[in-house]
Amino acid sequence: MRFRNRSILLFITALWLGGCSGPPALRTLAQDAVAAMGGAEKLQGVKTLAMKGGTGTRLRMGQMVKATDQENPAQLKDVVDIADLGNGRASLDYALQLGGFMQHRHEILTKKGDKSIGIEIVGTRPIIATTPGGLFSWGTQNSPEFLLRRNVVTIALSAAESASDRQPAIDKELNGKMYKYGTAQTKSGEDLGLYFDPQTRLLAAYEVIDTESILGDVPAQYILSDYKTADGLTLPHHITVRKGGKDYSDVQFVSIAVNDPATEQVFAIPDSAAEEADKAAAGDEYSPMKIVKVGNGVYHAVGYSHHTLIVEFPQWLALVDSPYTETQAKVLFRAIQEQFPTKPVKFVAVSHHHYDHIGGVRTSAAMGATILVEKGNEPVLRPLLEARHTHPQDELDKRRNSQPAQQAGAIEVYEGKKIISEGGQSLELYPVSFPEHVDPMVLAYASSARALFQPDLYTPPAAANGGPPAQHLLQALKQLNLRVDTMVGGHGGIGTFADFLKAAAPAASSN
Repeated sequence: MRFRNRSILLFITALWLGGCSGPPALRTLAQDAVAAMGGAEKLQGVKTLAMKGGTGTRLRMGQMVKATDQENPAQLKDVVDIADLGNGRASLDYALQLGGFMQHRHEILTKKGDKSIGIEIVGTRPIIATTPGGLFSWGTQNSPEFLLRRNVVTIALSAAESASDRQPAIDKELNGKMYKYGTAQTKSGEDLGLYFDPQTRLLAAYEVIDTESILGDVPAQYILSDYKTADGLTLPHHITVRKGGKDYSDVQFVSIAVNDPATEQVFAIPDSAAEEADKAAAGDEYSPMKIVKVGNGVYHAVGYSHHTLIVEFPQWLALVDSPYTETQAKVLFRAIQEQFPTKPVKFVAVSHHHYDHIGGVRTSAAMGATILVEKGNEPVLRPLLEARHTHPQDELDKRRNSQPAQQAGAIEVYEGKKIISEGGQSLELYPVSFPEHVDPMVLAYASSARALFQPDLYTPPAAANGGPPAQHLLQALKQLNLRVDTMVGGHGGIGTFADFLKAAAPAASSN
């Protein structure tokens, strides 16, 4: 009997030892990763992360010539990404080059009192303030707010808290190497896929659904490498991001500063933006916007840098372009409602598919407008309008997925010239190929004011030489036989056709 009891005990012990030698639980792996980075106490003590000296690439900017073209990567340099985890602030500061286009941009999510606001500093433009949804970025992320949710410290701590202590990890391959893989959740309840390096015990990558302003809900993959010591922590200095199965950003940082007091000055509101910051802090949605009359029944809605044409018909309005951001579109529609209280926006025509000129299109559809899209731009616009937007949920997604679903505008695809007319007013849309920039670009002509609206090819009221784009535009207008008196810009302001002729003249020979 004693021998039998001893055998049973040995058998149970063997089973227990066998269980202990099996795959580690996910929580153990997540806690080990936190320990390898410096420990939970140190990570929890991180208030600010300043990643400096970054160089790399950025894609998914939507600047292709044709909507179906493969996108060329933009070069990023002098990248400084700052996440103020303690105060809910973040900053994207970088220099961007795409072909011959170069721009220094700085988007800042900061606070005035307890209200979050955005500050946008771009090249020589005036510094502006907006509500956070008005920020537009071509940096490592689509918005600085991503840095607060998609940084390694926040992700690692969330994984250590939420990963299962019973579910074992599985082996899973990533980029030709095997990792220990499992799932967890972010602090806000988003699902995470986690890849742990069995040799270093560090978090090698994570997967999550990101909601991009243009792309909508996309599976995102963050690959973390080049872990080095930074102020007593071990942190990744090379971050590669893929979204929707395609390369998004890839940046190597020189250094990372933890809890650096100098980061505080980054979040100070510039004096030149103080008045607008007050407006942004006071309202639900704010972005600079004013409506200027162009001529008979034609208006120019002037935003921060990207603008809209408004054409007034007897019973309704038609717009050309709803650019930049969802916030700008909301402010635009509010301004239109104030100035034209009895006239709904029936149509919003899209000039071209570049992302910075279509950021408000989903909001326009949510407001009930039919989105007019030339066939060449459809491959970008249709997915944009059909995508889910859940984190955060935008107005169009709310309307479509409410119970019962609320009415929203639809896409209307046309090919070639399209004319909208009623009661003596007309808006004529002419798609033209401009291979130096985009194909097609829809030129919008409002007959009542003899006004032509276009973005990117010519910036009114400039009279200085506009180079090949302006010259090509002049050729197109001659071929279309349009009588134009006024040029209205998707950028810039309002100018005379005479000034445009000067800008479109061939440059004088230097010989």
